Amino acid sequence: MLGQVNQISSLLPFFLQLGLLDLPQEDYHPTERTGPFVTWYQWKTLDFEFPTEEDRQSAIDNEEFIPENNLPLGLEVYKERLFVTMPKWKPGVPATLAVLPRKPKEPSPKLVPYPNWDYHTTESCQGLTSVFRIKADSCGRLWVLDSGQINVTIKPLQVCPPQIFLFDLTTNKLLLRYPLPDDFIKQDSLYSNIAVDIRDGDCIDVHAYLTDVWRYGLVVFSLKSMRSWRITDHLFYPDPLSAAYNVHGLEFEWVDGIFGMALSPYNRKVQDRILYFHPMSSFREFYVKTSVICNETGWNDVKDAFKVMGQSRGKFGHASASGMDRNGVMFFNLVTRDSIGCWDSRKPYKRDNVGILARSTKTLVFPNDLRVDEEERQSVWVLSNRLPFYLYRELNKKDINFRIMSAYADEAIRGTICDPDVKHYDTFRSYPDGEDCY
Repeated sequence: MLGQVNQISSLLPFFLQLGLLDLPQEDYHPTERTGPFVTWYQWKTLDFEFPTEEDRQSAIDNEEFIPENNLPLGLEVYKERLFVTMPKWKPGVPATLAVLPRKPKEPSPKLVPYPNWDYHTTESCQGLTSVFRIKADSCGRLWVLDSGQINVTIKPLQVCPPQIFLFDLTTNKLLLRYPLPDDFIKQDSLYSNIAVDIRDGDCIDVHAYLTDVWRYGLVVFSLKSMRSWRITDHLFYPDPLSAAYNVHGLEFEWVDGIFGMALSPYNRKVQDRILYFHPMSSFREFYVKTSVICNETGWNDVKDAFKVMGQSRGKFGHASASGMDRNGVMFFNLVTRDSIGCWDSRKPYKRDNVGILARSTKTLVFPNDLRVDEEERQSVWVLSNRLPFYLYRELNKKDINFRIMSAYADEAIRGTICDPDVKHYDTFRSYPDGEDCY
């Protein structure tokens, strides 16, 4: 009997690693708040759940894992799971996509590669190379945008074509792998963001929108026809007046084009929706009807289809990722203001109608990615990662460098100018005519 007990005890770590057994433990209750946002996860440096400690040490010895070179860039939340991406901008990133529980058991856990280690250890383009952004859809699938590009901070190397991977979130099995056509890969292209357009629960007639931030293009992919087309417009380009950045005294210049995207709620009456977008190096928002860009052969015939949204956000109005909830409220990260902003789409786009939901020189140093989840009561999720310091200096290993936080959308905007119930005397007046350089 004693031998059987010892044998079971020796298998406990194996069962725990597979998730077949949970030991009783107290729930983790985060205490850090930034306005309405609660910090769920925070790391000084990232670590991974290797199969064994020997595998981890071997990866370190072979420089396949260099902890300080790993940076979380993208996030997504689906039901009880949270997904994080780590693009291979520097050597030593062992896995480029990982999963965590939505409700944390500890503040700084090791990351579990998704869907498994095999997708991250193959040297072929059948596996994941360097993932930037991801999007979970209402059909229970995870859309993964793999840039196929490594060593971006040293000498960019396109080792695989940019690809879309589509995973079933119930089985974690691959449903689709779609490499972009060769003529979509321009010199120095970098596909960095993805939005997914699903309407009325139709899981087949779906379009995905991909942004080429360095060569200023928008690719539309049709799941139904398994075709894609690349769109260009002058509004995709960076604004030279917005190319200078200053983040806590670190000055640099970026000429990043179209990046952030947000889809309006689907309007069944007109069977259309609006794609809001902005270049990273810009203080303005733009928009286009999705009926235009989803027309593979006719989009270029629609004059002035891409339009400017009202007033600029003002100097240092750089926005990274954005998203819109079912109520038509847009949320976005203001990277040079250490802030999370918002806008109620029922009101004109002008500075007086752009709200600030949270600001912090500690927890929101370069808020990079943002997602609005699909829960019945929606939450806004934000990832901050001090990206410029990772790129141009070194991150302080003693500081908390990466955070993932969230707030309920309705709670975050309550009482602000982004609340549909809040109206000022000039809420619906357009800004005065005249120059609006910033």
